[in-house]
Amino acid sequence: MKRSILACLAVAGLVLAACGQPQQSEPAEPTAIAAPIANLNIGPNGAGGVSAAIPMSVEALRAAAPNFAVASVEDQIEGSPFTAITLSTDAGEIFRVNPTADRAHVHSIVTTSPLARGPTQDIVGQTRFAVAPPEQVEFCASEFVEGAAGFACSSAEDGNFWRVYKLPDGYDGPSDPFDAIDPDVLHDATLAEMRWIAPRTL
Repeated sequence: MKRSILACLAVAGLVLAACGQPQQSEPAEPTAIAAPIANLNIGPNGAGGVSAAIPMSVEALRAAAPNFAVASVEDQIEGSPFTAITLSTDAGEIFRVNPTADRAHVHSIVTTSPLARGPTQDIVGQTRFAVAPPEQVEFCASEFVEGAAGFACSSAEDGNFWRVYKLPDGYDGPSDPFDAIDPDVLHDATLAEMRWIAPRTL
């Protein structure tokens, strides 16, 4: 009888000891939450999510491009100062927004960032003029790019989307007008900028 009681107490002690030990559970798998991805696209229909000549303000651009950091920045064209607005990610500035002459609305959005993507996956600094869809570069005009000879092309003179190319380093032939540029040199011109022009407001 004594042996049975002792055995029962021993079993009970083991059970109590087990109950008293903290249960070690498997760590829960972390739940991945996808961060919002900024719209890095630019083309005939807009840039960075902006598709109209919205008011030229930080507030309006934050609403139109919510996944970007939006900030005002001082800029100038040919010595004439104005306030531009930048759309940036953690990787830096992606788009720069320029105002209309009266500073009231968005006139254009440009990018020189290799993170932006054109309508045919164009990448600044990599894509060559040779691969541009012919119907999207039907109209071209000479333009200086970073102080060097280059040209800009669109589907028409009043096109909404422009690809801007820089001629190869060392080219010393004619660059203006556009038709004077050596055709073989044109093929090797490199994309330096993409530019969206907002539809005109009434």
